[in-house]
Amino acid sequence: METTVATTASQGGVWGGGNQPLRASYGKMMMWFFIVSDALTFSGFLAAYGFSRFKFVDAWPIADEVFTHFPFLHGVPAPMFYVAFMTFILIFSSVTMVLAVDAGHKMKQSKVAMYMFLTIIGGAIFVGSQAWEWATFIKGEYGAVETKGGKILQFLDTEGNRVAIGSFAESMHTTATVHEPSNGIWFMSGNDQTSYNFEEVKAGFLANDNLLIRTQYLDENGHPTVLSREGFYCKN
Repeated sequence: METTVATTASQGGVWGGGNQPLRASYGKMMMWFFIVSDALTFSGFLAAYGFSRFKFVDAWPIADEVFTHFPFLHGVPAPMFYVAFMTFILIFSSVTMVLAVDAGHKMKQSKVAMYMFLTIIGGAIFVGSQAWEWATFIKGEYGAVETKGGKILQFLDTEGNRVAIGSFAESMHTTATVHEPSNGIWFMSGNDQTSYNFEEVKAGFLANDNLLIRTQYLDENGHPTVLSREGFYCKN
């Protein structure tokens, strides 16, 4: 049996790589292991993302309304422009890193230093952009009301433009509530109270006839549903 196995290996059988599977070096095999495991990991995340988006389609944010921030261009309708900019920076940094490795193989020290410097700059811009982006999105600029069921209500004017809660909410210090960890929802993620309570937002809304409420539920055209003021008055 041992003689047969040795003969098969020496004649280049199925294995044929000796101590190098498929005649690949150790570094190349480890790189393939990394690529395959990375692909499987991202496949799992993408599958979970697709499942969540399909299951909660009514609650999923609309990209054109979320990615509207661009540094130094406040108010400019440029959704996804900043995302495209960060994608370009990421690809640019990858290219300069490859050029640095290639220059290193050719023993060109000055070019290695230059390309590595560009890579570091690109990486710093990308990471900084990510931090700025998410901090801006999480903080928000207009505000919204969260119902007890976890639904988000936003406010619009009669032309369909977002309206900040701070621009119409009435200050009513007598309605302020002392919030405890048992009844303040923000205690789940922090100790800061909301800027305005429900009664202040409600009073400001009732005092401004040009305000409408937009829900996160989508209509037949795929747009968030805007409630009429008549429907609001009937419920209140």
